[in-house]
Amino acid sequence: MTAATNALEHELQLVHAAQWLYTHNGEPFVPGAGDPYARLVRGFETDDNDTGTVLASIARRGAVWRSRLDAWVVTDRPTARLLLGHPDLAVAAAVPQAEPWLPDPERQRTGGPVRDLARRGGPGAVRAYAGTLRGRTEQAVARLAPGPADLVADFVTPLTAAVYAGLLAVPGTRHADFAAGLAGTAPAVDALLCPQTSAVTRRTAAAVRGLKDVLAGRERAEADLVLAVAGGRAAADLLGNALEVLLERPAQWTRLGTEPAHAADVIDEVLRDRSPWRVHPLVALAPVEAGGVRIATGDTVGVVTAGSGGSHRDEAPPPGGPCGLLLPAARAQAEQALATLAARFPSMRPDGAAVRMRRAPLTRRLVRLPARLGGEETR
Repeated sequence: MTAATNALEHELQLVHAAQWLYTHNGEPFVPGAGDPYARLVRGFETDDNDTGTVLASIARRGAVWRSRLDAWVVTDRPTARLLLGHPDLAVAAAVPQAEPWLPDPERQRTGGPVRDLARRGGPGAVRAYAGTLRGRTEQAVARLAPGPADLVADFVTPLTAAVYAGLLAVPGTRHADFAAGLAGTAPAVDALLCPQTSAVTRRTAAAVRGLKDVLAGRERAEADLVLAVAGGRAAADLLGNALEVLLERPAQWTRLGTEPAHAADVIDEVLRDRSPWRVHPLVALAPVEAGGVRIATGDTVGVVTAGSGGSHRDEAPPPGGPCGLLLPAARAQAEQALATLAARFPSMRPDGAAVRMRRAPLTRRLVRLPARLGGEETR
């Protein structure tokens, strides 16, 4: 292990310690009401009720307030819309990264990587890819059999790897390397805000380097890397969250089998209630006024777009932001997957408890979704 690696891991441990400290103390070493934003980004609440309590506590602090973690926390929807589309704010890691995969904030400001991302994963690219997406989804569904299945490991993960390999025109000889890279970078989005363990940090860095190697030499390599790491994560999470919802709604699942267009309504609801990114980590590249507060150059901002289940429940999440350019492809995969899976398996029910990963405050990443598929349609 190099001195640089040791130094990075020591820094990550200090950040994690600060998150723990402020979670439990209002002021340093003084017991009392902790900082709810610190508790959220620490990522140890995986239960929906606990998470809802944390989000409600964050909202009660105000529209824009300063966390003990030295970040401006934004909860107000109009302010969130303003900041997520603001030219002087860029997506940035709030904690050190072993192997960066996001374009430098100043490069994001020029618009080049953003335009490339729109070309690679925007609505036009998704429409052109529709036929291939359908074929790859049918292949993934065909590999499933009636009976028990882990919908994450057996369906969502391999489907996402196949779909994004096609979307990014990865050569067939590198598909296995690409799939391994996607699997290894699964914690990368959450690592923007929440320090991961030493072992996970090293594995994630190696996987990012692997994806960079697969995508090397391309004209839009930066955008392709973001679409692979963050787009693939958003696609897997969106589909996984939709399947988790539908496991408890057999009537909707039956409807999907005969009415494929209903998948769009399901995804609308999931996007409203379970945004792929619950927090958007940003940095100010110039002074910004928001919610009556002056955000200075270099200040970090956490835009919280996940509601607490209260007044925002029936509102759509703010448009744009880090997820905005990732959603067309993620949504297309989810809608196609739900319709195809329901057509083949008219019944689907839970077969155990869903499991979410800790230290995943942005994505609440599903790692296990046991189900029982039945009633395979005669073809």
